[in-house]
Amino acid sequence: MSADFETRIALGNELEKAGKDDEAIAHFRLMLDEYPDDPRILYEYGGAFDTAGRENEAIPLYRKALEKGLSGMYVPQLYLQLASTLRNVGQLDEAITILQDACRQFPERPSLKLFLALALESADRDHDALTALFDLAVAHVDTADMKRYARSIRAYVDDRR
Repeated sequence: MSADFETRIALGNELEKAGKDDEAIAHFRLMLDEYPDDPRILYEYGGAFDTAGRENEAIPLYRKALEKGLSGMYVPQLYLQLASTLRNVGQLDEAITILQDACRQFPERPSLKLFLALALESADRDHDALTALFDLAVAHVDTADMKRYARSIRAYVDDRR
């Protein structure tokens, strides 16, 4: 897409950050009118609704963005946002499934594992949530003390399964 396209998306994101939710929603609605079915605009439009606390309006936009072929760095972000939104509206099983799949596809994204732990905890699966957090710590906390005890921690985590 053009630099103008990216600039306009950035403007919508700035409106969200400034707490101007209705303006951000209107901004992305106008962009969607101009670029019908564009997966990136669908994703951003859904995000504007999500930020405004209008989760039920965000969910179908997120789904349509995936259906229309959202790609690149936005895919793991969309999975996280969709799953988090589903968790917020009580659709815990679907949220967990999406996050588990996303964690397998994008292991370099620790935020996915953290949100998986939140979803598991919301589903009263505290053991699984804590295990996910231990996995996250072992995989992504890169300090001398964690390296020293990594084998012991990994064994403990594996014993919990």
